[in-house]
Amino acid sequence: MNNIENSIELRKSGLRIALVGIISLILAFMIYSRLTIPAGEHLTMLTPQLKTLAIGVLAITFASMASTACGISRIFKAEQQRPMNSDSLVHYITNTFSKNTYWKVMVIAAIAYGIFFGFLSQIFIYRNDISFSQQGIIIPSINIIPCCNTPGYVPMFSAYLTDHFLILLIPLNLILAVIVSSLVGFNTALCLYAFNSSRKIQSTKKVSFIGSVGAASGLFVGCPTCAGSFFSALLGFGAVGSISLLASFQTVFIALSIPVLIIAPFLVARSIRTNYRTCNGAVKP
Repeated sequence: MNNIENSIELRKSGLRIALVGIISLILAFMIYSRLTIPAGEHLTMLTPQLKTLAIGVLAITFASMASTACGISRIFKAEQQRPMNSDSLVHYITNTFSKNTYWKVMVIAAIAYGIFFGFLSQIFIYRNDISFSQQGIIIPSINIIPCCNTPGYVPMFSAYLTDHFLILLIPLNLILAVIVSSLVGFNTALCLYAFNSSRKIQSTKKVSFIGSVGAASGLFVGCPTCAGSFFSALLGFGAVGSISLLASFQTVFIALSIPVLIIAPFLVARSIRTNYRTCNGAVKP
């Protein structure tokens, strides 16, 4: 009973921490948006005050993401501590990460995918044909763009690291990059575990395909322009027309990638459970 009580308490604390992070992030964006809406020809706040507030919102964004990640981690640990239930798909998902090997696989895959996502979604920008210093930008330097755009797109943070490379952090893009990359890493580790458990199960291959679809669509979540360029190159359409048309489908890419990457682990877990039951049924006393 003690383990069960600890598991319940850990889950509750994880939910509280995660909710605090999510609610803080939403409130920060809403309040900042209200303060940066132009009233006539003037902003609600003066520019110096706005920059200070922008730094605060960026700090809240990172803190809220860390809080949410900590809460989810606690919930995951609580599920690992629960008594084994051979019918629960969650048990097979959490059991996979009882080995540090798969945690390492998840982290490496998430970081690798995050870097790839960052270049496609214009978080990392490398322009060999443009010299930032010739445009009057000090190298290296950082800059904050406090205004004005829809909630989640401001404030922006830019860091010019070299004459041809900069990092552009848009809060919404950053959040989506972390979510999609983490889910891709999670799915990669789980699929590897399922593959190692039974290389002959056909369902594992199908689920890996589903996960890859979510990963591919996730590349375009933060960058509809990249999606437009990609499809225009495939279909041979004009770049300007296809980009403007497909930019409106950003919500579709979000709606497609994240749910698929969330559902995929349960499909993998089902194949692991089937394999587990088959092995147990094959063993004779």
